[in-house]
Amino acid sequence: MRLCAKIRGMEIKERLAELQAKMTEAQVDFYFINTSDYHMSEYISEHFKTLRYFSGFSGSLGQLVVSKHDAHLFVDGRYHTQAQKEIEGTDIILERLGVKGVLSAEDYLIKYAKGKVVGLDGRVVSAALVKKLLAHKIKVESIDLYSDLFFYLSPLNSDMLYELAKKYTGLTRLEKLCIIKEVLHQKTMITQNLESVAYILNLRGNDIAYTPVFLANIVFNRDNVYLFINKSRLSDQILEGLYEDGVIVRPYEAFYDFIRSLRKEVVLLDENKCSYETYRLLDRSNEIHHMLGLIEEMKMVKNPIEIKNNKLAHIYDGVAMLRFMKWLKESDKEGLTEYDVKLKVNRARLEYKAFDLSFNTIVGYNANAAMMHYSPTKEVNAPLHNAGIILIDSGGQYFEGTTDITRTFALGEVDNEIKMYFTLVLASMFNLASVKFLKGLSGDKLDILARQYLWERGIDYRCGTGHGVGQVLAVHEMPPNIRYRLCGNKSEEVALKPGNIFSDEPGVYFEGKFGIRCENLLLCKKEMESEYGEFLGFEHLTMLPFDLDLIDLKYLDEKTRERLNSYHQDVYKNLAPYLNEEEKAFLKKATRSI
Repeated sequence: MRLCAKIRGMEIKERLAELQAKMTEAQVDFYFINTSDYHMSEYISEHFKTLRYFSGFSGSLGQLVVSKHDAHLFVDGRYHTQAQKEIEGTDIILERLGVKGVLSAEDYLIKYAKGKVVGLDGRVVSAALVKKLLAHKIKVESIDLYSDLFFYLSPLNSDMLYELAKKYTGLTRLEKLCIIKEVLHQKTMITQNLESVAYILNLRGNDIAYTPVFLANIVFNRDNVYLFINKSRLSDQILEGLYEDGVIVRPYEAFYDFIRSLRKEVVLLDENKCSYETYRLLDRSNEIHHMLGLIEEMKMVKNPIEIKNNKLAHIYDGVAMLRFMKWLKESDKEGLTEYDVKLKVNRARLEYKAFDLSFNTIVGYNANAAMMHYSPTKEVNAPLHNAGIILIDSGGQYFEGTTDITRTFALGEVDNEIKMYFTLVLASMFNLASVKFLKGLSGDKLDILARQYLWERGIDYRCGTGHGVGQVLAVHEMPPNIRYRLCGNKSEEVALKPGNIFSDEPGVYFEGKFGIRCENLLLCKKEMESEYGEFLGFEHLTMLPFDLDLIDLKYLDEKTRERLNSYHQDVYKNLAPYLNEEEKAFLKKATRSI
């Protein structure tokens, strides 16, 4: 392993040296590289994994700032441990975001790049980030210095798209388009967010692993809707349907020329989901408004058909996961590895109802679980034993909905410290899930409910508590957000609304020791109305028992105990009709009252 890390480190050093030579030639003092594509996506295809090529870091979110003398990698709390391992031997300096005194990549550049030139590829960096740098008198040059150095670029996907029927979407494409047009009142709206494009058109693809989207841009301009896409990916039936609904199809490559042609328009865009290149090409005669996209606001509120389908997807998911849980709890763990478990949980879904996973399954045994997004491979994984704990964060894509669930299981003997923390994390999850609150609150106002029991002991987790989940779309959908540390995105200002679906996933992570997380997806719904206004609450969508073997009753207050027992009754009621007698017996025991 050490030798492999040394060889990989030397390769990264050589790549950075080539990039630094390009920087000198282009008279660029700093070069900024992030994990993104032309659409500011969180998860990206192999074609765009530039950051991994130049740093070795494989996580879903990171930023690299390269100067002529060194390089700094910025990652959040999910990736501190993973990134340290992956950049070993590269001489890259790790910046652990969330740790006291550590600057963000933007603030680092603001501090050290004043009066200097920062280069970046404006096609894959948001307008919001660049505008922040420009506001601090930093000269930014949109320049691609890496493409001819990046030898492993995979080609863009060219697979055919498919259409979701109204029985899954609740609204036809034409109905959705008409809603947006009516709100826009002939203003121009630019949408580069791939999930929004897929949502509004009721189309899906497979350009990004686990997220059924496709590369395309949409512009609503006066009475017209323009779709910029590789036309060969559309069947005659889909193409005919788009034309009937008033969608004008243009080549994907024609997007920037179209943006240049816009004059004297009122343009609406989300600077966090719009590339700097798009923003830069808009004419000065245009009146530009930065706002959360109308499609984003529309898709975050699931309609009644989507909610009905989503509940069914979670029952399907619960059945698959219950069968996996039974296998795991009843198996002899000696001889198994984390990778064996990962394959087993993936098969449980794909052999039942799921058409895909919703993200790369996370499986961490004991200390590996402290790395929030650690995922074993055949080459890098740990053996299991009949002791300790295993954390499994996984999800599926169903035509009825998208799922995301985390459970921590005991594999045998577990010490009292682990049981205490598991019980506190479980209580934290239910504390948020059980709140009732006045309509109008955003997620940052509720985040403390999931941290209260941990903060009382001086412990925190360096990530958000919850993220929105798409409908047969991205497992991470913003808004809504549940986190107290805000990043300045418009999505953070949006209040929770009935029809929102989001995760509730507090945890504790002790590097080198263990990690614990409990996660359910929740549906926001109206609870009551009084003279003080409308009150909202949450309903559990996820249907799977929590491991009662990990609970220490000393730390379980009466209210949480009642909530857990009630939840387990619902789990049994929803899953039992789909199970055989042996599986029912296992479920009965796993959901017993305590």
